[in-house]
Amino acid sequence: MEARNRKLNDWLTAVRSGQVKLPRFQRFEAWSYSQVQSLLESVLNDLPIGAMFVLEVEGNPPFHPRPINSAPGGGKVSELLLDGQQRITALWKSLQGGYPEREFFVSFNEKTDYEGIAVHSIKVSTRGDKRYPLWLNDPVKLLERGLVPVTLLLPGEEANTKALEWIQAACGEQQADVVKYLMKIQEWRARFSSFNIPFLSLPKSTSPAQVLEVFTRINTGSTPLSIFDIITADIEQAVGESLHDLLESLNGRVPGLARYGDVQDIVLRTAALMQDKTPDRPSILSLDWDEVVAKWPELVGGAEKAVEFLEAEKVLDGSRLPIFTVVPALITLWSYSSGLSPDRLGEARTLLRKFMWRGFFTERYESSAHTAVIQDVRELTKSIRDGNSNSTPPIFGYDLPSQEDLCEAGWPKKKDRLARAILLVSLQGGATDLADGGPITVLNVTQREYHHIFPDGYLKNSQSEISANLALNCALITWKTNRTIRDKEPLVYMRDRAEANSLGDDETVFRLKTHAIPEGPLRKNDYPEFILERSREVTSAMEALTSGRPWSP
Repeated sequence: MEARNRKLNDWLTAVRSGQVKLPRFQRFEAWSYSQVQSLLESVLNDLPIGAMFVLEVEGNPPFHPRPINSAPGGGKVSELLLDGQQRITALWKSLQGGYPEREFFVSFNEKTDYEGIAVHSIKVSTRGDKRYPLWLNDPVKLLERGLVPVTLLLPGEEANTKALEWIQAACGEQQADVVKYLMKIQEWRARFSSFNIPFLSLPKSTSPAQVLEVFTRINTGSTPLSIFDIITADIEQAVGESLHDLLESLNGRVPGLARYGDVQDIVLRTAALMQDKTPDRPSILSLDWDEVVAKWPELVGGAEKAVEFLEAEKVLDGSRLPIFTVVPALITLWSYSSGLSPDRLGEARTLLRKFMWRGFFTERYESSAHTAVIQDVRELTKSIRDGNSNSTPPIFGYDLPSQEDLCEAGWPKKKDRLARAILLVSLQGGATDLADGGPITVLNVTQREYHHIFPDGYLKNSQSEISANLALNCALITWKTNRTIRDKEPLVYMRDRAEANSLGDDETVFRLKTHAIPEGPLRKNDYPEFILERSREVTSAMEALTSGRPWSP
């Protein structure tokens, strides 16, 4: 990377000739008129406006270019502007008179707060063929107000001629003042022309992945661009398909997919896996998008089956998902299941259950997840698509957590893989609410709260040495039930539940069991025994699910 200097006149020349353009993934201009006004004052007063960032281009640019707003569209691009769009656009458009609803003027009379040359921003409206306020069109009245159009400061011979003509018209009968005013305007024009704007330059050998990494790091917008935003314009140019339209069709067909994460991200990672690539940024940038479009129906079908599978396994949303890596993998693998016989489909379901729950319970995807998941998907693909029963993905060889590990897993509301895996086990029986008796579903899971089975306040009063914030001490219940229980000891709220309905103690025990909650330690208010006994229950569930067998308490 190299630091250089360039005069504003040369920047404007490069914009006019098309040598400097924007990569199409850049969002459009967003500056307010007050920001444009402030920028013009900075240039006039020789104040720094920050450095630009460009990528050198030789031959075909790595990203489809577009011109600066209102600049000519032709010319051979030699630089893509990665940072500085708002500043260059503001300078280009203000000096060219490119803002239909706003004009900028330099003031002869007024000063800025720091005693510098001031710029005025005047709102313009058009009615019929007239522009208002009317005095904007009259050089004499403008000069009486001490205002000179910024457009007269544009570097170049043509603007020089326009400046002379404007001053002559503005001076009217006072032609003796022409030279005085013209010299001041020429001084201002010289400031614009020679104003230095430094820039950092990435060499043309920089890979697209490196360019995007730099761009996302320097992009300080309130809504940073995603990889989908960055590549979508290039893809549409290349394959003639709108990715936004494809994504909309996917959302219409599989609306539940959005519950598990950003759909754009899921789609890009799935597309990479379907092309036997690691689901990371460099691979996404090198995707064959014609193939993505051709296989779009398979991807949609895989997403539909994957969501149905996740819901059946009581994996109901992304907020309780132990690890995201499995979602694109499941979509990819389910996309290969179309046309399988019922028996083969049953084999695939068992295999994918084993895969998913091992992804939740083992450390397979804790590091180098992209490399790990492509290895597993390749082997699982052989089993599902090719019918090779001898293929064994590496994830099947990873050790499951010990009972001690389960006992130490933290609070599942946090992003803790093992804690969330334990929470999902507690949903396998339907996780019936302890008061209203309703089972947990995709429609109500977001209304459930994380409840301490042994309340934190109760444990503190009992001077328990074991933390209350453990996954094994958690159950998802409605907020109303959570407020009813508050910090009551387990024996008390079990009694309260039994007395609050006509179904008695048996129904209370049943509802606890749907959460894989053992009743014995609750009746004794024995927290250590409760954690130990529930860990045994979770261990039994984990061993079944990671072997591909369904489980319910």
